[in-house]
Amino acid sequence: MSETSSPSNEKQTDRSERRGELDICPICGSGVHPQAYFCSRCSNYFCFVCRTRVAPSDVSLQCVNRECDYFGKLVCSHCNPSQTVSEKPFVYKEPSDGYWPAWLLACVLIAIYVVWRSTWIAGGLAFVSLYAGLGYVLNSVGFNIFGKERNVELPRQSTKYACVRCSQPAKPVSFSKKS
Repeated sequence: MSETSSPSNEKQTDRSERRGELDICPICGSGVHPQAYFCSRCSNYFCFVCRTRVAPSDVSLQCVNRECDYFGKLVCSHCNPSQTVSEKPFVYKEPSDGYWPAWLLACVLIAIYVVWRSTWIAGGLAFVSLYAGLGYVLNSVGFNIFGKERNVELPRQSTKYACVRCSQPAKPVSFSKKS
């Protein structure tokens, strides 16, 4: 059992080893240059490493290091998997409305009751002291009377691509098939 698992482990550790016949198109079987990743006869792109057909919807990568043997070569995402990196979260302040309209209505009703039972001055003082004074106290205790700002934290992740050969950055490529 260990004999069968060791060759597969070697294949998994060296992802940059090219497979298949390098001078034959893997799709149509016509002759191509060994460094090619496009067949001009059948107009198909294929992975430079594993030589499987790459569809326009697949994620394809190209190395951007000019000294690398794989510079500019098309490599599929199966041969060159991406790495998801967690970044610093995006934090912003979001205002949340308070219950001031309901608080205003309650204070106006109490002030009207005070005016009905006593004078206009007492009703005005009751309204100001209730709305501003008791409202401030309730807001500082934790009731959201006049509105607050809350911190919203959004986690961020980015996808990084590196060349399978030199481990330098690689860029994703999108291409369209010419008809």
